Order: sequence, then C-alpha cells, then structure tokens
Amino acid sequence: MMPHESAVKKKVKARLYKDKPLISISLNEFEKPGSDYFVNLRRFCISFGLVSPGESRIGIVHILDILLKQRTKKKDGLDSYEIIKGLYSKNIRIVYANVLRDLRKLLAVGLVEKRGNNYRIRENLPLKEVVSNFVQPYLINRVVSRINEYADAIDKSLTSQKAA
Repeated sequence: MMPHESAVKKKVKARLYKDKPLISISLNEFEKPGSDYFVNLRRFCISFGLVSPGESRIGIVHILDILLKQRTKKKDGLDSYEIIKGLYSKNIRIVYANVLRDLRKLLAVGLVEKRGNNYRIRENLPLKEVVSNFVQPYLINRVVSRINEYADAIDKSLTSQKAA
C-alpha cells in the first residue's frame, strides 16, 4: 500500500462519521395566529426554527421586528449599528456579536438580505411573499427534494439487495 493511500483511507473514514448538513431546517406548527403582533412574530420565528420554544433570549424576534417596521421608511435597509440603536431604544440589551449571529440566521433562512453593509427584509416585500417566493422554493422544497433522493436511493439499494 502506498503511503498516500492510507491517508486517503483515513480521510474517508473520518468523513463517514462527521456528517455535516449543508443547511438545517426545523419547522413547527402552532394554533392559528391571534391578534397580538409580537406573539405572532415570536411564533413565526419559532415555526422557522430561529428560536426554540420556551427560549427566553429572543433577540432575533426583536431584530426581525425592527427590520419589518423600517421596511417602508428605509428602502436600503439598516446597518448593524442602526439595528443595535433600535434595540437599545426599546431597552433591549443584546451583545453586538449576538446581533450579527442573529442576522446571519435570518440571512440563511432567506428572510433578510444584505446589500452592502445594510440588512433589509428581502426586496422589501411583505413577509408572506418573502416566504412563498424565496424561502419555500429555495430552502424547503430543496431540502424535501434531497430527502426524496435519499429515500429513492435507499429503496433502490433494498431492491438490488433482494435481487442478489
């Protein structure tokens, strides 16, 4: 065996046990929305897996709230310092690094886009349109499609094992 072959085998072996998802989605369903804006917004975030049920630190909900309310006033969006100022004006104290982490989560899900140094709701669209035009086709449908590919591959493997 050549020296590089054992290194290749070690890489393959190490990779087999460290499956890292390209993206992770957690979807939750609640009862129908009520009239309380903030409860609806929090449940929206929980439904997308951005916040865990019962989690007390919900900075991401407040950040989304600020971006939603500024959507019509500032078409170009807000930079991270403006978001921090908005949080502090509401007496919500969040460390700057956590604000950036929450913004990255919102970007990853597809609800928010970054243009230059500014963050805004994707294309300043209503939230329902963002979900139906960007999140569902590019995130949810893609993951479900990949799950179907795995299911098909498993079924084919089982069929070929029975034939052998």
